[in-house]
Amino acid sequence: MVSALQTDIMTGVLKPGDFLPSELVLTEKFQLSKNSVRKGLEQLLDLEMIEKVPRIGTRVIGTGRNEKIILRFGYYPTLTLEADLLQLVGMFEGQFPHIAVQMIPLSHSYFSEDAKAAIERDALDLITLNMQSYESLSEATQVSDILEPLERKSSTYPFLSGPFTQDNQLYVQPFIFSPIVLCYNREHFREAAWPEPDSSWKWSDVQQAALALTQKHDRIGILFHLQSINRWPLFLLQNKVVFERDLLGKLIVTNDNFRQALQISLGLFEGMNPDTVYMSENDSDAERFFLQQKASMIVTSYFSLNHLRKADFSYDIAPLPYSLEAKTQLLIIGLAVSTSSKHKEAARTLLNFLVSKQAQLHIRKNTLSIPSVKTAAEWVGEEKLTRPSRFFMYRDIILTFSFYSDMNITFRELEIMRHILKLYWARLDDFETVCRQLKLSL
Repeated sequence: MVSALQTDIMTGVLKPGDFLPSELVLTEKFQLSKNSVRKGLEQLLDLEMIEKVPRIGTRVIGTGRNEKIILRFGYYPTLTLEADLLQLVGMFEGQFPHIAVQMIPLSHSYFSEDAKAAIERDALDLITLNMQSYESLSEATQVSDILEPLERKSSTYPFLSGPFTQDNQLYVQPFIFSPIVLCYNREHFREAAWPEPDSSWKWSDVQQAALALTQKHDRIGILFHLQSINRWPLFLLQNKVVFERDLLGKLIVTNDNFRQALQISLGLFEGMNPDTVYMSENDSDAERFFLQQKASMIVTSYFSLNHLRKADFSYDIAPLPYSLEAKTQLLIIGLAVSTSSKHKEAARTLLNFLVSKQAQLHIRKNTLSIPSVKTAAEWVGEEKLTRPSRFFMYRDIILTFSFYSDMNITFRELEIMRHILKLYWARLDDFETVCRQLKLSL
């Protein structure tokens, strides 16, 4: 009770001159005895945060001589670039001087083991989560045992909340998002006198363009990190792959759509970049090659476009090329409050600030990521950054947004599949061998 009231006073929920709820209300709200409530109020009196007004009640007088609340914020380090997160936290601390935020960097594998133990060990109050981390967390234990339920924000794009909802309850508040798109060097296309990509492009069009773009030039036609969880499943989604399961719940992988999807992923690279497929170590390699103008096209995200801010050439984006069906994978990063936090109200205050119009508009103006708040994302005004001319293209392709879970498969199963497929992409195993390995491993 004392912690909650302190937080409300420090964050301005309760302002000087406001009266606290009556002792009776406090006993019911916090399920305490009258004696315990009075002892708690005495602590706030000693801290000079409240005063007793005879025959009226207990009034707030200020933040008193209390020390700052220290919030521990577990975050993905990439968000310092993708959402200008450190600047946002600085803005928050300026508005709420009685809350200090301690930034705790997290790896993307942080939640792959015992998430509850890790969060409690590091005493995290607020956490950033992507969909894979949320799934790993929810598979290991009850989400409600780790994350606090959150209020749905009507200001955010409604399609962002689904992956973070369980039993009709939201546990992760969407923060920023991005579809996977095609990014291309406009100068290379003009040089080759080749038409720029549009929404009708299929992967066969990409192959033709790549050959034309690389002819007489020492560059790669198209490049992306094939083994990324946000890249190779695209071919399955576009080829209408939906896995069935046997009576034991194991995946059935011997289907024609799956075979054709893998053939497309392999063929796309064999025809034009036979020596470069495996030089890619991670997703950021594509942006680095593209920035050096050594790659003409890359498969990327709005998040990763932030690496291209200093590009001294003209580039643009287009909808992802497809095979059978126009589909692209949607990436979402959200914010969650830990159930083990000792400062839940303060953590909610920071969360609400980060998804406020002010913070979201800052993301829109200072990064190339897409904020979750619709009005901020679609803001139009004087730009600080050079943006692709088709920046707002994401609004036109919302119907193509998909998740790997649409294929009736989990992140863990996709990771197992990826390790086995490495030999297939290297032409060391054929499809039948891959299927046999998958049956044994999944």
